[in-house]
Amino acid sequence: MNLGLETGDAAPALIAALRPRAEEARLWAERTLPKGAPIFAAADGSDDVVLLLSGLVKLVYTTEAGEDWVKSFILDQGVFSGRGAADAAAGEGYGAVCLEPCRFVRLPRSFVERSAAADDNLRAACAAFAAWVLARKQAREAALLTMSPEARYRMLRTGAAAALARLPQGDVARFLGVTPVAFSRIKRRLQADRQG
Repeated sequence: MNLGLETGDAAPALIAALRPRAEEARLWAERTLPKGAPIFAAADGSDDVVLLLSGLVKLVYTTEAGEDWVKSFILDQGVFSGRGAADAAAGEGYGAVCLEPCRFVRLPRSFVERSAAADDNLRAACAAFAAWVLARKQAREAALLTMSPEARYRMLRTGAAAALARLPQGDVARFLGVTPVAFSRIKRRLQADRQG
């Protein structure tokens, strides 16, 4: 079950399909940002499509109280957009923050849409990516509704240990939907189970 840490092949395939068209249009401009830098904030109006070439990004909602809750993580090669942030009602958008130094390209959504309309291979890559994202969202929703935070954490440790090791523990807690204190209790319980 993909709870949001697995990258799959759909995003790298979409990036590879977009690159020649973006280079031809002189839109392929790689950028880098350091750890902690925002790629976009929840309030930004940009609907650019971001192609993550390397690094680790968290998509995060910020509550009225200023608390961050993790929507998802994008690892190594991924595709995401601020469109959800721009289209959301006030206070409901999400931002994207680098958890590691990141290298990425931003493309105008209109360019991506026009390119996909004109290129069957790119359109197929977009469809495959959309299907992968939908499956990932459905799996995450099912896990949030049917599994305890401890069970979700066990699954992440088993299925995505390398990715999990790269994440700050506070962000793992927020991703699981628990406070950092509750997450510490889960880890202690699991440690005691292993020792007992």
